[in-house]
Amino acid sequence: MSLYPFLVAAHVTVVVFFVGGMLGYNRMIAGMSGKTPETQAPILIALIGFDRLIVTPALLLTWAFGVTLALWADWFASPWLMTKLVIVVALSAFHGMQSGQVRRSIRYGKPVKPIRGLGIGIVIAMLIIGILAIAKPI
Repeated sequence: MSLYPFLVAAHVTVVVFFVGGMLGYNRMIAGMSGKTPETQAPILIALIGFDRLIVTPALLLTWAFGVTLALWADWFASPWLMTKLVIVVALSAFHGMQSGQVRRSIRYGKPVKPIRGLGIGIVIAMLIIGILAIAKPI
């Protein structure tokens, strides 16, 4: 029995946790817009815990399973995968920007502000990634 379908299932599962976590993170930050740093602090501390427990491990596992699948299937020369990787790197960078912004906000006592358009950007990125991964059009 091949492990390939189990790797795909594991990859998709952790992607769901990663993307769901990023969207939840983004909505929580947007919901705090206009509040004082003192009001934001307990929620931001909880967000950091959520990030460390769910979102960051899901990001790392997404990369681990994704690279394993790409090596297994010898896809690294495929244009669709290179296109997908550009988007995945951008999503990973946005995660770093979000979590860094929250940590700095707590450290310096400044209010956190949402990254405009990030929520819809995540959704569009995932639509493109899904199409590339399933259809492999290029």
